[in-house]
Order: sequence, then structure tokens, then C-alpha cells
Amino acid sequence: MGVMILDQGVMQIPLLGGFCIAFVLIPTIVSILIAVWMYQDAEKRDESGILWLIVGLLLNLIGLILWLVVRPSMEEVERKRHMRSQYQQQYPPQYPTRYQQHHQQQYTYQSPRGKPCPHCDHGMRYIQEYGRWYCDRCRSYR
Repeated sequence: MGVMILDQGVMQIPLLGGFCIAFVLIPTIVSILIAVWMYQDAEKRDESGILWLIVGLLLNLIGLILWLVVRPSMEEVERKRHMRSQYQQQYPPQYPTRYQQHHQQQYTYQSPRGKPCPHCDHGMRYIQEYGRWYCDRCRSYR
């Protein structure tokens, strides 16, 4: 049951080929499109995009309906983002622990001005253990 060529040179696709296109190729494309949209929408709403991509690929329309039911509203997402930014302003990143401070003081010495890096002009610090200057921005010894 292969491809038949008619007298005029036009190829005729047998019934099995049309079946494959209608029941295999089109649903696969639709499933991929649903999964990609779910991924993008989840990322936009600060949710796990990869998780919803997998759900979309495996469950297709059921996964889409599930996402539409459980996804947070944009107002809720904006409220969470606002609260997160207020928290970060109110509580800045933690200062180093005593162990980290002691460890840093033991092995590093930073001159008052810091020697500028020849590549990025960022202040470098002197590492006594190695007897060399280290640039934190370039992440290399100079």
C-alpha cells in the first residue's frame, strides 16, 4: 500500500497516510503548542514552567484545563512580587557569619584603596596565602 503515481504525474496519498496526518501529526503539534503556551504563562506568573511544560506534554487538554484552574491571577502575582520587593528592602542580604569573617580576615588583606584591576578597573584584594592580587569581578589572579 505505497504511494501510487497517476497518469498525470500527480502522487496520490493512500488512506493510511491521511490517517497518520489526522490522528498522529496534528494532535502532536497541538500538544506541543499547548505545552509551550503553558510554559510561557507559568513563567510569566512566577510558577515552575518546566513542570507545566511536562504536564502539558503528557496530559494535553486535561493538563491545559488543570493549569487554567490552578494558575494564580496576575493581581495575586503582582501582590506577591510587591511583598517580596518590600521584604528584600526591609531585610537586606545577610552579613557574613563570624566564621566567614574570621576566614576572610585570616587569608585576605585588602588595601585601603585596593589596587585597580588592569582589565576591568575594579578594586582587587591581596590574597596573602598565594601572595597575589585577586579581582572579584574578573574572577582571576593578576
